[in-house]
Amino acid sequence: MPKTYTRDHPSIGVKAGDQFVVELAANPTTGYQWQPAFDPAALKLVGRDFSLAGAAVGAAIGGGGVERFRFESLAAGASRLSFAYQRAWEPGVRDQAQFEVKAA
Repeated sequence: MPKTYTRDHPSIGVKAGDQFVVELAANPTTGYQWQPAFDPAALKLVGRDFSLAGAAVGAAIGGGGVERFRFESLAAGASRLSFAYQRAWEPGVRDQAQFEVKAA
């Protein structure tokens, strides 16, 4: 099971070849989604999914939850992993999250 990181723990330590998960609070029913930006020589996005949070499970319409991104570290070294929370049809960013990835 890959280790999970949140904005509360922005330093990610892995070995080259390891996978890890980043979780960010999200509400895609508002049109906003997290868009990751990273060096493709250092990281590979393996998958992403969304799940509703506790109380929102019974009221799926408009419910917030957690967006999960699974990455694989491709090479040793340090890199930056950034996320922008935005609507595809609007300019600007509503929120941002930054992570430092250090792979051994």
